[in-house]
Amino acid sequence: MNVVYAILIMMGLGLFFGIIISVFQSKFKVEEDTRLTEINNLLPGANCGACGSAGCHAFAEKIFEGKIDENGCKVIKGEAKEQLHNYIKENLGN
Repeated sequence: MNVVYAILIMMGLGLFFGIIISVFQSKFKVEEDTRLTEINNLLPGANCGACGSAGCHAFAEKIFEGKIDENGCKVIKGEAKEQLHNYIKENLGN
């Protein structure tokens, strides 16, 4: 019988803390600018570090903040490079 009580107590605690985490997550949610996500999606995703950043997301953040130019990416070529350039020109005004 002690095992059943222990299981019920653990289930109750799990449910309680799950609800608490869910409430806090919705209350303190941080919205990320969709432009940053779009820039990241236009990058090749190689995470090679050839641009001097830790990966493509870090490079996208630097582009978004205006700290670096999109030509720093050594991997992106051709049409993809043109799409990235046009997106930045249209949405960031750079």
